Amino acid sequence: MANPITSLKAGQLTLGDAVLIALSKNVTERVATPLIGNATLFSGAIKTGIAVLLNRMIGGKFGNIVSTGLMVDGTEDFVSAVLGGSLGELIPGQTSGNVNII
Repeated sequence: MANPITSLKAGQLTLGDAVLIALSKNVTERVATPLIGNATLFSGAIKTGIAVLLNRMIGGKFGNIVSTGLMVDGTEDFVSAVLGGSLGELIPGQTSGNVNII
């Protein structure tokens, strides 16, 4: 029998799915940040590309959960980079406000 709390829905997602996606986003962000940075156009492109590949390679519910978490993190990086004013500042290692460029 399904848990009535985790079965609550918003759109196509259940609360349980949303918690798993948030967990996936949090874990992948912590793992990826030391390797490729965070909140940059570069990190957004890498995370989004990996999300698409993972979804194609793994598939199923697990693949959807992990790739959605990574896709949300990658697109969040794009938005943070754009809102942080880093589009015109592509010199590696430079910063713009609280956003790292590389």
